[in-house]
Amino acid sequence: MNLINTSIFKIKKKSFISFLTLILCSNINYNILASKDTLFKINNVEITVYFPDNAISGSILMLPGWNFSMNKTCENSNFCKLALEKGFVLICPEMKKSLYASEIFHETRKDWAVYPQLKFITDTLIPFFQNKFKLLKNLERNFIYGISTGARGGALILENTNSVFVAGALLSGDYDQTKMKKDNLMNGFYGTYKEFKNRWEGADNPLKNISKLKASLYIGHGKNDKVVPSTQSLDFYNSLKNFGLKINFSYKDNYGHDYTYWESETTAILKFFDSVK
Repeated sequence: MNLINTSIFKIKKKSFISFLTLILCSNINYNILASKDTLFKINNVEITVYFPDNAISGSILMLPGWNFSMNKTCENSNFCKLALEKGFVLICPEMKKSLYASEIFHETRKDWAVYPQLKFITDTLIPFFQNKFKLLKNLERNFIYGISTGARGGALILENTNSVFVAGALLSGDYDQTKMKKDNLMNGFYGTYKEFKNRWEGADNPLKNISKLKASLYIGHGKNDKVVPSTQSLDFYNSLKNFGLKINFSYKDNYGHDYTYWESETTAILKFFDSVK
């Protein structure tokens, strides 16, 4: 963990808490807000937006892992600090226990059903930022950075947003739940594979829908991952080879499912983003 970086983002977070009340309880002039770090809510979902000190070069939608806070990547790695230095706006929604599913099912655990899912991003968050902040507009330099469940979510968002994002970095994700039939998250959300095969193999399966992907991709996984099998990223990458996309694949020895690994990919990911036209 970079202690200086962590301190910076804790201070930033405190600095706009006092003005959160104003944002949540009044008519907002988004033109004024579109130049300072901002915390606000859309449909009761908290979102943090970090703005660079220099000219804006693009936007990155930051997708956290399962039950990770929206700012955890900023507090536990250099990614946010270095991305801001490059001029990126960082959009960090509080997704909590989201599977980025296309819908809620009768079998979905009730305590999980309350969290934002795929359509919150595609139908609410993206249009909101396009209209209010003039960000995430089609055919501009918009990127996705997702870790763990956020990488799965990133793949699903890319498959359902056409020309909004030019590239995505997907780290330690799962992309074909049919290879993980005993996974507690999948069973708790979709019901069992035996009973609901169509759900497991349908619209919410990123690998089964890879023909819809148009964006460039940076796919990475630590080979010693004990949470999500690294073969999930390897199979996803191998399945994408024949689709003519720009893809960088990183498959690292001696790394697991944690910020030590995710931080190790920071420089390469930002370089990859710079290379995408």
